[in-house]
Amino acid sequence: MKAQFVLAITAAMALPASAADYAGRWEIAGRQFGMYPSFQPITDGRLEIKGSGGGYTATYNALTFTGSEQKDGLHLDCTTGGKPCGALVLKESKGKLTGGGTIADEFIDITGTRAKPKPAQATAHEFTPKRFHTLYSNDAPPALRIFPGDSVHTETVDNRGYDGKNVFRSAHGNPLTGPFYVEGAMPGDTLVVHLKRVRINRDYAMQASSVAGNALNPGYLRSEVKSDGAPNTWKLDAATNTGVLEKPGEHLRDYKVPLLPMIGCVGVAPPRQQAIASSNLGPWGGNMDSPSVREGTTVYLPVFQPGALLYIGDTHAQQGDGELPGQAMETSMDVTFSVEVIEGKSLGQTWIDTGDEIGVMGVGGSLDESLRVATTGMAQWLTERYHLSQAEIAAVLGTAMRYEIAEVVDPQLNIVAKIKKDMLAKIHP
Repeated sequence: MKAQFVLAITAAMALPASAADYAGRWEIAGRQFGMYPSFQPITDGRLEIKGSGGGYTATYNALTFTGSEQKDGLHLDCTTGGKPCGALVLKESKGKLTGGGTIADEFIDITGTRAKPKPAQATAHEFTPKRFHTLYSNDAPPALRIFPGDSVHTETVDNRGYDGKNVFRSAHGNPLTGPFYVEGAMPGDTLVVHLKRVRINRDYAMQASSVAGNALNPGYLRSEVKSDGAPNTWKLDAATNTGVLEKPGEHLRDYKVPLLPMIGCVGVAPPRQQAIASSNLGPWGGNMDSPSVREGTTVYLPVFQPGALLYIGDTHAQQGDGELPGQAMETSMDVTFSVEVIEGKSLGQTWIDTGDEIGVMGVGGSLDESLRVATTGMAQWLTERYHLSQAEIAAVLGTAMRYEIAEVVDPQLNIVAKIKKDMLAKIHP
């Protein structure tokens, strides 16, 4: 018996340790002293490793690596532009990656997990939100994890926090549904959001009863009698797709508006670990308040955080250009969207495809800055897709450009540069 026990122990000791499995796609995070690095070329992103045993290659954005497996892990030497940029030593265990080294002469720690494989079949999710958020942030836990190709049917509340059944569900201030974590989306990608259904789910909307001061001349503000502050209430009729004031007064007793349900807020978690109020807007999208963001529109958003972390909210039954009262016809909504991911490409700002037009969001601190951002974005979009010269871009913008003044009363302003797709169809790539 003793001899058999010794033989068993000896045999167990002779078994080779399980081999590390480095090859594949890894979603990694690079940190310096436990903090998000400000200037490192490795932050959060996608590390692709190929090879086995004595020979490996890897890529991370513009960085390339070559190396081999040694006793203490996978040794990788970094190059960029043909020049050395550092070295890493990584260890794999049970689908986790750890290690570090130096990149650009700075120490960096690396952690990572294997990218989740996309299921063969897309999933249609029914999602009822339990809580809402008034910040765009990567700190909020994902409300739902989805894969590219999946669709989500959900709901929003109005800007005061009331849902389709007139139940108070959230603090006021453009409460957001989400965030939705999109598997595989990484910084540097573009998140594609197809708005398949955007419909009102109740019969009234609320709106401020005075025009925002920053849209008016100071003299007019001083001379006019101020509103009593009571909001305007609109009655919504889905059957006729129209809205009328609940208490119109003599002058507006025949005033009826066509409804055009839209989503004011579509955005992702912003860069650099920021937490930004849902009333704000920027390169990450946000409170863009464009009537063009409606059913049938596709929204393209730059990705700044792993999973993108998509938020939607601030739904309007209708809105005039600029959202001049500071509120549109604020109501709750029934929404269905699906997502895709374009890997490794980003315009750096939000753009949209309405089916008839391409639009680029220009967000800035003033109308002239917003116009410059929008125009530059459209020029860059044309350059990427059609490889036009500056003279050709001038010819196209000088004849086909249109502008939508979407938002003038929030912390940032938004002008949308637009070109109709029938004009784009005349351009040869």
